Formats: sequence, C-alpha cells, structure tokens
Amino acid sequence: MNDELDILDRALEAGRMELSQLAQGEVEEAERLAQERLNLMEEAWRMRDPKKISDLKEKLVQLQGLQGQITAEARRLHEAIKRDLLRARQENQRLTGYRSSLRVSPIGGRFIDRAG
Repeated sequence: MNDELDILDRALEAGRMELSQLAQGEVEEAERLAQERLNLMEEAWRMRDPKKISDLKEKLVQLQGLQGQITAEARRLHEAIKRDLLRARQENQRLTGYRSSLRVSPIGGRFIDRAG
C-alpha cells in the first residue's frame, strides 16, 4: 500500500510529464496528466497523517513550484496559438482582398458549336 508521500511523488512525476507534454504542444495528453495529478493529490490529502505533516509540506511546496512552471508553459503556449490565429486571420483577409480583383472567365468560348 502506498502512503501519501509516495502518492505525492507520483503526482510530481505526473506534473513533470504534463510540463513536458505542454512544451511539445500535446495539449490533450497534458490535460489527461493534469487530471491524474489532481486525483493523486486528492488521494494523498485524504490519507494524510498528522505525523508526516512536515514531509507533506515539502512535497506540496515542490508541487506548487511545478504548478508555477506548468502555468508559465501554458501561458506561453496560449500566446503562441493566439499569434498563429492572428497570423492566419490576417492571411485570410489578404487573400480575400485578391478574390474581388479576379475575374473568372468561362472555360469555353461564348459561342459553342453544338452540332459537332
């Protein structure tokens, strides 16, 4: 049976993997790992032993630091996506401007020999 310190160690590992996935842009996998990390932290909290409070505090401080890194990486990813969307919108507007200047000519001539 795992004690709460082992569970928090697993939560730290899940957080590190989550940070790695965010850095790679794998948002769905990062979300799954975030949920796993939350579940592990809740489990450890339910099992907490008052005798191990100082050890738990140390692990929770580590998790807090890791959460700060995850948040910073998520913000960076959010800004990158925002820039990409803005760039795509500007490109779409630019290409839309060309559409009005183009005149589509029919494939065949105006007079077609139907007797053929």
